[in-house]
Amino acid sequence: MPWAQISHDDVSPSGSPLNVTSMTVRRGFFRVTGHEDDFHTLLEVNANSVGGPPSMQLLEAIAGWSPGELVDVQAGLMLIPFGYEVPLNARYRIFLEQPTFLQAFFPGDNDAGTQVHGAYGFLRYSVAAMNGAPVKDAQWQGKDPSSSYDVIARIGGDVRLPEMWGRPHISFGMSGLDGSDLHPGTPPTKDQIIWVDENGDGIVQPTELQVIPGSPGVPSQAFTHRALGADARVEWCLQGAGQGEAFFEGAIATNLDRGVYYADPIATSRDLRELGWTVAVVQHAGPHAFAGIRYDTYDGDRDASSRVGVDLVGTHRIYSTWAFLAAAQRGTARLSVEYDRVKNPFGLSDTGLPATIADDRLTVRVQAEF
Repeated sequence: MPWAQISHDDVSPSGSPLNVTSMTVRRGFFRVTGHEDDFHTLLEVNANSVGGPPSMQLLEAIAGWSPGELVDVQAGLMLIPFGYEVPLNARYRIFLEQPTFLQAFFPGDNDAGTQVHGAYGFLRYSVAAMNGAPVKDAQWQGKDPSSSYDVIARIGGDVRLPEMWGRPHISFGMSGLDGSDLHPGTPPTKDQIIWVDENGDGIVQPTELQVIPGSPGVPSQAFTHRALGADARVEWCLQGAGQGEAFFEGAIATNLDRGVYYADPIATSRDLRELGWTVAVVQHAGPHAFAGIRYDTYDGDRDASSRVGVDLVGTHRIYSTWAFLAAAQRGTARLSVEYDRVKNPFGLSDTGLPATIADDRLTVRVQAEF
């Protein structure tokens, strides 16, 4: 990332660098696959240097059975089958990163579970039972805190129209998720005695002793989260203009944010309603270049409010991003340049009050597949 507006040559109160203008290995995928009769396996790891020293992370580890196009049963660590973008491997994505609402709902894109998916004619379906703790969950970091599972389903279609209409390829789907998460409790505490040397003589006086009473423990509590999503994509190939595509994806959810504005209805004493969507257009200019534009927006708490004086007013914590992409490719090699014009609702004004600030960034990425 050669430039980022929010980058500073400083450190946070915790000691972490605030500089994000740097050169990194964003993803270094290594994949191994195997097939034997109707059985198949997949193992994929990601080596990167993002956010610290170089590290390696397990992305997918799948064992599956596929007797035909209608049924493919898989188990292991896999991409979450919600919508279109999340279950799409990052090497095949056009824009460099996911829209904000997908990063919030499914941080890391992967979770462990079991999935059945398949096709019948133009119909496509998938049903999965997963832990409900994605690998980059901001609180649990992929550790499943609840004994219940997230149930995720998607049903859609994939249609190719006649060549006389420009050979359009249309795909669409509806997705749903239902599951639970956990609000962590607190352990009980004992009474404590504190000495405050008020007169500075170094001698303990009875009046200088204060008793801090203990508190009872609070048990952990489970809460539900759910989501409903829709996606649609149209691809075309016109003789004069070349290949192109337009797509839309959106989701409405309750208590599902696990990566951006962490949803905990027990802590807030109310459910958090979330809404996000994205729309994009991409057009090729010959076989070796293409350009695209994408807009995405995300409201992590549609009912948020704050007090101004004696009045309680609604506040909109809305992320929005315009992404402008230009890329050149030859074979599996690609050079991409993307400028993201970002509005971040968690900034501070010069007076220290919450404010939406610009968080623009320019990213240059080189990728190749062998």
